Amino acid sequence: MALFSQPRNCCFLIPLKTGVYLITIFGLLNKLSGFYGLISLDYSNAFVVCVHIYSLLALFVFGFGLYSINKDKYNFVRWFTLFYWIDFVISSITTIVFSVQWFVYTDHSLPDLEENPEQKKQHDDSFKAESIVSIVILCLVRLTHLYFAYVITCYYVSMGKTQYSKMTAAVDEELNFAGYDEMDQDDEDGNDLNDDSRPLSGRTRPF
Repeated sequence: MALFSQPRNCCFLIPLKTGVYLITIFGLLNKLSGFYGLISLDYSNAFVVCVHIYSLLALFVFGFGLYSINKDKYNFVRWFTLFYWIDFVISSITTIVFSVQWFVYTDHSLPDLEENPEQKKQHDDSFKAESIVSIVILCLVRLTHLYFAYVITCYYVSMGKTQYSKMTAAVDEELNFAGYDEMDQDDEDGNDLNDDSRPLSGRTRPF
């Protein structure tokens, strides 16, 4: 059965590997924001600077993950999968922090509209509508990130099954060869015992 499970897993890994490959490239491009954030020379917010530094470090990890997926390095893919889940948690936390800071603690009022209540109300209503759309988009992005982490995990699990199938197939092959040798040896021993060409073969002793 192990011999038949190996091709099925390999065929399943081909489109899955392509998806994981594209997900990793997308994450690699996304982490480039850390590089552009550092060269902007805006170090007024320490939390933002830490996020940029993390993105720059994660850039190298994603590059390492891309190499691991391309070369089918099972152990390296395992560590990259773990890091991707950690990156999902960190990205979700930073998204929540920045969202609260922008939508709750940032003043978006326009002083020029203080004397015009009607335009001020239109501005506030427009900002509320844009805020709802932005929050929905951010939630969809987080859900997409979660789905990407699930896909990478499925790829890692499938690689493990393929590795196990290869090991099982190799063990079965060795056992089959050993069994055939033993059967051949038994046949040779049986032929030696039943060989009629021996002088006393098939004869009963007179005493």
